[in-house]
Amino acid sequence: MGANPGELYERGVKESRAGQWEPAINDLEAFVHKACEGARADKRCRKADMTLGAAYEHRGAPARAWVAYDAAATLAPKDQGDALEDRSRVEQMLRDQQSASAGRGPVMVRYRDEMTDEFTARSVVVSIDFNPVHARNKGAAELRSDEFTQLWSGVLPAGEHVLVIEAAHSCKPGTAATCAASQVHRSWSFSSEAKTPTALDVRAFAEPGGDERVHPALEMKLH
Repeated sequence: MGANPGELYERGVKESRAGQWEPAINDLEAFVHKACEGARADKRCRKADMTLGAAYEHRGAPARAWVAYDAAATLAPKDQGDALEDRSRVEQMLRDQQSASAGRGPVMVRYRDEMTDEFTARSVVVSIDFNPVHARNKGAAELRSDEFTQLWSGVLPAGEHVLVIEAAHSCKPGTAATCAASQVHRSWSFSSEAKTPTALDVRAFAEPGGDERVHPALEMKLH
């Protein structure tokens, strides 16, 4: 049996204070996966994400650090100050890293809406490396399909990158008791290789929120 979320959190924070970045990252990532990715995040998630961002920053992984700081800012929208400052700093680190990259590789972003019948998609916005590359408002409902729809393709410098998706869903009339409308913001880091195609598949789906309603969520897989 693996460690429970409390053990992972306490161990990860302790390891980070000792400068043991690799084990800290492993434990805090495991804690975030278990306790922070659902509709009701653990109250310790913001500190875990801030600590995880610092660990990645010390490791020289600015894209992963940005995603961790972004998660912290998203969890506490009324208290974003330090997270936004840290995010801005590692954003510049990532830009500097990308400008020094010698190769470039093709990247494609695909999207599929798997929400339940209670929901209606209102908008989807895709950003890569802090720049919007696709925005769909009218017609967002058309992304509900059995197949992935390509939203963007282009060529990026080899190395680390950040993908951000913002998707808004509303509830159809009469479904508020089982459906929680919301705008979901998620970010992920990914790596591209020179002359090697990279595909990012993002799916929107409904998950239980602990309040007898289902909530929108986003997931990304790299291919």
